[in-house]
Amino acid sequence: MVNFFYLDYQPDKTAEYYCDKHVNKILVEICQILCNVIHNNTNLVAPYKKCKNISLDLAPYKWATESKDNYMYLLNLANELLKEYKYRYDKTKHKSEVVIEWLYKHIPDFFEKRKRTKLLFTKNIDIFAYYIKNDVECSRYIYVVYKCKQDKWTKRGKPFWFDDYKNIADRKQKKYKRKLLRMVKETLPEKYKNEKKVKVKRFHSFLRIIYDNLFEQKWDRYIKQYKNMYDVNKPLIDQLSFIHLKRAYKISKKLLLLNELIKLNDNSLEWRGELKLE
Repeated sequence: MVNFFYLDYQPDKTAEYYCDKHVNKILVEICQILCNVIHNNTNLVAPYKKCKNISLDLAPYKWATESKDNYMYLLNLANELLKEYKYRYDKTKHKSEVVIEWLYKHIPDFFEKRKRTKLLFTKNIDIFAYYIKNDVECSRYIYVVYKCKQDKWTKRGKPFWFDDYKNIADRKQKKYKRKLLRMVKETLPEKYKNEKKVKVKRFHSFLRIIYDNLFEQKWDRYIKQYKNMYDVNKPLIDQLSFIHLKRAYKISKKLLLLNELIKLNDNSLEWRGELKLE
């Protein structure tokens, strides 16, 4: 998925904070996004051909078109990543350099807004923005949780904030995982063990209801779409971020109400094609 990470309000600092694997990757992807903006909104012919993987609904693309400052942030970030690429790898050239030069010479003027707008997140991570309102803080948590694992920063070192965010995320993940497991293994089974209206009794069934309603579809089908985030062969509860677990725990508390349990279980069964209408 074409994307970028908004790790600082200043593009030069953001570029420095990217781990090695993202410096080149996102440099190219930003150029692709901006060239698509040109193709779709002007009569100019941008250096990169129109990328089919970038839809009009893709969050980074939509954000780039919302205001001139958004667009310029991405263009400046691409330029800073070009500098970062040369610095980290002792290079003098990159194929995207001519693209960046062209983009600076052909800045579009179709924007209705000028100032930078609220960041838009892709659907697989927009749950973070629901709980964390600051765009930089939100992006940093996403970065430490899902995007950088055992990575390195050649000639830079790890960002000064990285470990603090990671430690907080890990601590909260353990807290919500513990709460969720207690709810599905102890509280809910105990509450409904003698309830004849409820067929759901085992903790795996409660988790199924929670996961399906968390993703608003059959959960195992959902995670297969994001192989860079989830491993289908590992327990999902061990892979969910603290934000997802927070939402999951909130859903689990709804199951304490009989009518909510029935409703959310029906949602789950309908998504799975197993709902039997009476």
